[in-house]
Amino acid sequence: MRREKRIALLLLSVSLLLFAGCGQKKSKEATNSAVPGTESVSEEGAATSTAAEAEETLSGVVLEASMNGFTLQNKDRGLIYIATGEDAAEKPDLTRLANGIVPGEGVRLLGKTEDGSFRLSAAADEATALGDKDALYTVGQALLAVRDKNPDALAGMATYPLYLGLASGNEVDNKDELLQKYTAEQIFTDAFCESVLHADLLTIKAADGNLVVSADGGRPNMIFTKTDAGYQLSAVNVTK
Repeated sequence: MRREKRIALLLLSVSLLLFAGCGQKKSKEATNSAVPGTESVSEEGAATSTAAEAEETLSGVVLEASMNGFTLQNKDRGLIYIATGEDAAEKPDLTRLANGIVPGEGVRLLGKTEDGSFRLSAAADEATALGDKDALYTVGQALLAVRDKNPDALAGMATYPLYLGLASGNEVDNKDELLQKYTAEQIFTDAFCESVLHADLLTIKAADGNLVVSADGGRPNMIFTKTDAGYQLSAVNVTK
């Protein structure tokens, strides 16, 4: 009887030891699968980190520049401000620009879009099809006037008589007539602004001495005609 009790107790002890060992193994496996740093979690984290660090390129023509940044015209984004000075999150590498940031010249930017702003990390020169810095500067000043919906600034860079295409074509003889007869609301319609601000200044070319500035080459548009004084605004076609 005593022998049987000893055998039963021995078997019970072995069972308890085996159960405790299995429990520790399962607990260890569960703990390892939940701790960050395992292989599967590390791979996912690396992919997320790589995506977060991915940069994009953005090309366009510089319209205006200052010590702290510049305005770029890009076909897809329109007019955007790029910080380079004290407002910049980090100091960008501009050493690959032959002349620095110059209005009227093309640039190719490398950076990331964060919170709606383009964070510049580096820039290089980008050739324009027109190859005329002064002409693109003139077009750029007109685009800035459109962005600001400033008829006075736009009227100041026009050659007269100026063709103003509204519901019916009108020739305007001088700046005063333009400002007295037509309001900013009549000129800077949503369709007109959308079209000219999203023109592709990198690829624009002259045809018969004219530059047609629009998103698709049609109307609405602005037309600049080459004169002895350079390109001047000769037509503003507000409607299609």
